Amino acid sequence: MTETHRGKRFVLNVFWNWLGVGASIVSGLVVSPYMINKLGPEGYGVYALSFLLVEYYWFLDLGFRSATVKYVAHYWARREFDKVSEVVNTGIAFASVAAGVIFIAALLGARYADRFFHVSAAYSESFFILVLLVSLSWCVNVVFSLFGACLEALQRFDYYNRILVTVTIIRAPGTLLLLYYGYGLVQIGILTVVSQILGYLLHFVYFRKVFPEYRISLTGASRPMLRQMGKYGIHNFVGNISTQLLTQGPPILIGHLQSAAFVGFFQIPQRLLQYTGEAVGRIGAITNANTAELVAKGESRALSNLAIYTNRYCLTIFMPLAIVLLSHGAPFFALWLPKAAAYSAPLLPVLLLAYVFAIVGQFSSSMLLMGMARYQWYSRGLAAEAVCSLTSMAFVIPRYGILGAAWVMAIAMVINRGLFLPWLVSRVMKFGYGWFMNSIYTPPLVVAIPVYAVAVWLGRTILPGRHWSELFAVSVVVGVLYYALAFFVCLAPGYKALLKEWIGRKISLPHYSEAQ
Repeated sequence: MTETHRGKRFVLNVFWNWLGVGASIVSGLVVSPYMINKLGPEGYGVYALSFLLVEYYWFLDLGFRSATVKYVAHYWARREFDKVSEVVNTGIAFASVAAGVIFIAALLGARYADRFFHVSAAYSESFFILVLLVSLSWCVNVVFSLFGACLEALQRFDYYNRILVTVTIIRAPGTLLLLYYGYGLVQIGILTVVSQILGYLLHFVYFRKVFPEYRISLTGASRPMLRQMGKYGIHNFVGNISTQLLTQGPPILIGHLQSAAFVGFFQIPQRLLQYTGEAVGRIGAITNANTAELVAKGESRALSNLAIYTNRYCLTIFMPLAIVLLSHGAPFFALWLPKAAAYSAPLLPVLLLAYVFAIVGQFSSSMLLMGMARYQWYSRGLAAEAVCSLTSMAFVIPRYGILGAAWVMAIAMVINRGLFLPWLVSRVMKFGYGWFMNSIYTPPLVVAIPVYAVAVWLGRTILPGRHWSELFAVSVVVGVLYYALAFFVCLAPGYKALLKEWIGRKISLPHYSEAQ
């Protein structure tokens, strides 16, 4: 495969991922404030807490989803289709057992969860039913998410994100309608679970469309493949558990040490960054499958470029949004969620700066290590980050509240994912550490400094963000200015040529047509 063809395929996959993420962002920005207004801070906190709690059932995944991505991509690139079926069926056999364990655990533990989190009597029964509903959804997900992993491995992000958009179109308007007509948490939970299960089933349908020869068969599973996937997946399992603890642990602690309402206040800026960061996080998912393919084919030069440029472009893409949130975060929250702004807005700059440096700037690094099966040391770093963060938060939250929790999360994130992770990648790829960091961060940050200065000036003068129209105008100015400068500073020559070619085709420039 030529570099040009691979670049076009990569960009097309990014586009489809952005389409799916865009649907999620719009849904989150519209639905979340309406839910808070209708349900109140505690009701919204209970809803968020039930989904956070059940996500810990991924402890039983043991890394088999990531192993499915790795080995399906590997064997598909080598045209070993029988091995592809063996990988998938082995994963399904294991996932079916895990799903049974999950539901038994839910039945035994759901009745007592409200006591641990100090959920009031008004929401106790709803919380119990929500936990059971979401548990059922995750049981289906544990099995059928493997087919979503297969679509990622085969880089069919068009199918993957059509499913995401479909589910979002069902869930978001449906939630708004239920709230409008006065329904509560249980009905919203039923709608969410039904839409999720539909999405999981569509993963299977689309995988069969790509690979019609595949048949579900437990006899197609094998112990050697189980050991192979387990050996690869165990490091990712440690990483997955640690990531879940880092993402869901702070709200769980807040719910236990403070109240469900503060879970919602903490989750709002965290979810905002997660929703918007998904646009570039999806590039990381593409990096994983691309890396596995390049390793299988032995294309080391393309792998080196992938390590540098995907991280730089993730940062470049996200930077205008980061600038607007940093310069106009307080007025944005005042307009978006006035009931939560006093508690949530102060957390945003703390989490945002750490998120930009440690997550966005290194989105593809962890996926690169995963695709190369060199993930073990990073998984240990995540485990250490989780232990240190949660231990510190248990001390900090009672004394400094959710702002203290945000600072602990930010500092630990920068140390591990912002500094340690790129050091690991530089060792694996035989890069100089300083050169690798400079290649990723310097071009986007050089452009960001003057654009941020313009955003701050606009905020103090003509566009302080008093209305949505002013925030929109600031976003347009920052976006146009940043991307115009980034084209010259951040893009590699090959990608500049690819972008010029695409623009030329879309606007049908006369000189472009004549040249062809």
